[in-house]
Parts: sequence; structure tokens; C-alpha cells
Amino acid sequence: MELSNLSFEELIELRSKINDMIYSYEDGYLYICNVRSYGRNWTERVKNTLELEELCNKYDGQDGIVDVYSTNPNLDFMHNYGALMYIESQEDYANWNGYNKLNSLIPQIKEELDEWDNRNNVPFNQRPLFEPTYTRGDLANYELQLAVYDMSFVPPKPYH
Repeated sequence: MELSNLSFEELIELRSKINDMIYSYEDGYLYICNVRSYGRNWTERVKNTLELEELCNKYDGQDGIVDVYSTNPNLDFMHNYGALMYIESQEDYANWNGYNKLNSLIPQIKEELDEWDNRNNVPFNQRPLFEPTYTRGDLANYELQLAVYDMSFVPPKPYH
């Protein structure tokens, strides 16, 4: 395609059309990108490796970190400051993620409840200011959920 005979406006329009085609291209793999930047956390869903590379370059440790979980088996070429993990399926990722969240929530709740229950035995300036939002019943419920959690998922594996 000869581009030298196009006007500046036509080149800009062509670039816009090409960018739209590139960014709407789906390569058929799942990319779950958990971004952490300046205290904020969110999930990006990109559709192809170009978008993934750009996101990882944007959050390369300076302005944030991206943890990537993908069903694409060919990402070992990528460099990423955060985690770069292969997952079998979205269901496996969701079950693994739910298990990890539950597993980390239980000790936090336990610690908060123990601190609250022991508040009269510590100096005033070291006492918790607010009652925990969780109860011992909630803790028991979460521990029961963890005990019967379906562990049939395949956990993510690192590419490198």
C-alpha cells in the first residue's frame, strides 16, 4: 500500500482505523491483569498480547505493578515486574483466588477480634478505637467454608 500520496488528515484517519482494528483484535486467550497503583487496585481485561505488553510497560514498577494471569501458554517471552502466571481456565483462577482470599481473611479477622477482646488489658493509647465489623460467628462461618472448600482447581503456574 502506497501511503506517500495520502494527505496528513487521511494518514491520521488511517492510523485511527488501524489502531481500532489492532485493539479490537481478540487472540482467543484470557488475560486477567490485576493492577496495583498508588493504593488503588483494579482488574483490566485485555484481548491480545500487544495490549498486554503496553499495560505491563505502563505499570513497570514506577507507577504501579500488574499481576498477569493468562490462559495463553506462550507468554514466556514477556517481561513483567509483577506476577506472570499461566492458568488453565477462568474457573480455576476464580476458585484459586477465592481460596486465597478466604485463607488470608481468616487470620486478619482472628487478629482483630483478639485485639478487641483484649482491649482492657493494654494501655489506653494502644487499644483499638472501633469494634471489628466481623463477629466470632462470622469467623466460624469462614473457617467452615475454608474447611469444605472445593480444592479441585489447578493453581496458577509461573511462566519463568
